[in-house]
Amino acid sequence: MSPGHVAIVGAGPAGMSAAIAANKAGCKVTLLDEASRVGGQIYRRPISDVVAASFTSHAEQKRKADLLAGFGAIASQIHHVPEAQVISAFAGPELQYVSNATTHTLRPDAVVLAAGVREKIFPFEGWTLPGILGAGGAQSILKAQMTVPGKRMVVAGAGPLPLIVAAQMLRAGVDVLALALLNSLAAFGKRPLSLLNGYETVLDGFGHLATILLANTQRLKRYVPIRAEGRRQLEAVTLARVDAKGRALPNTEMTIETDVLAINYGFVANAELAAMFGVEMKYGNLSGWHPKTDAFGRTSVPGVFACGDMAGLRGAFVAQSEGSIVGNAAARFCAGDGPETQIKETKTRARHQRFQKVVASSLTLPTGLWDLSLPNTTICRCEGISKKDVLAAFDQGHLLINAVKRNTRCGMGWCGGHSCLHTVSHMATLRTQKAPPEPMTARPLARPVSLADLANAVTGEADAT
Repeated sequence: MSPGHVAIVGAGPAGMSAAIAANKAGCKVTLLDEASRVGGQIYRRPISDVVAASFTSHAEQKRKADLLAGFGAIASQIHHVPEAQVISAFAGPELQYVSNATTHTLRPDAVVLAAGVREKIFPFEGWTLPGILGAGGAQSILKAQMTVPGKRMVVAGAGPLPLIVAAQMLRAGVDVLALALLNSLAAFGKRPLSLLNGYETVLDGFGHLATILLANTQRLKRYVPIRAEGRRQLEAVTLARVDAKGRALPNTEMTIETDVLAINYGFVANAELAAMFGVEMKYGNLSGWHPKTDAFGRTSVPGVFACGDMAGLRGAFVAQSEGSIVGNAAARFCAGDGPETQIKETKTRARHQRFQKVVASSLTLPTGLWDLSLPNTTICRCEGISKKDVLAAFDQGHLLINAVKRNTRCGMGWCGGHSCLHTVSHMATLRTQKAPPEPMTARPLARPVSLADLANAVTGEADAT
């Protein structure tokens, strides 16, 4: 009997660990990833092999080196396709992806989805100006290109990432003028026993905080950006303090002249491919709609597995342990066997999951943030749809995401709704005071590709690696 074939989408900690586990179990492995090099966001690597300074902690560098070494040991034994855009998923399972201007079809025995997340930003006046970007995007520029997006920066958001990015930018020589965190870091100290479960992250956090304190960066509590100004690009940002419901408090506005505003208010799961497979979805307050999985990453569709942040925001430590568990489970599925409990990885995952409950408290967002924008504020930047356009659709009774999309064109642009539809969902929740509406129906294509790429398709492909 020939070994099974496992296809993995995403080469971050979860995807790399899944590839290592599936290869160890004797399976053929195809690893598809949008980046040119493995590592994902947290372990993103420079686009060239030129040795460059690292702005991350020594502990993170060690974790990165260990995982890359483990992957490097099996890299020649698997089929890794970098710069691959996975555009479609069908029953079978079947995947279609674009690589080197050519569309390929893959029919493996099992699929592991480890596609990660995208950043969450709430719209405000002027948020589409050049110079405003996600904090993770700013971090990607630094890690991949070893350059900075600007000389002066304001960092704003919730959770650990804004703190990390502010520290890394300071080490890279950026003048970080202010760090505006919605939720206080002091909340972490209220659950000391839970903090012990994530001592690695806590130690890294102390290092980042020390960098910020030594730089005397202005720290603003419960301040959020409400207005950005500039003629052709960002020149200044105005922040205001908000109350527990996310409403701006009077007489608290402050304006800071800056080149860059880096923002992150959490994440949304990249779950489009899971939805195309038809798996059962669930809603999480931190990651939006994502595939429902069991302890082994199994979804409601046989042969389709999901792990890491896209299966519910969990962090890199959980993702790495979970990738090993799910990769092994996918390999055993190919062999016709049930999943096998991996005691060490299961215990490690459980420890980090307990810590993630503390992190979750720092990512809680008041619904009023999505009401800080003005009527003419752009919601869908691809199609130029404003807040008043979306509210008009609500007034007409279109409260489901699909209905808003049909009646306003929100989500029909280049990004496929990645930037706007989570905002529409929050706006609908704010309007109805009910649970978030169902997600947009996922249809091919999951990523924008050219007609030439689609026409240039390789025929007769199956599961060969």
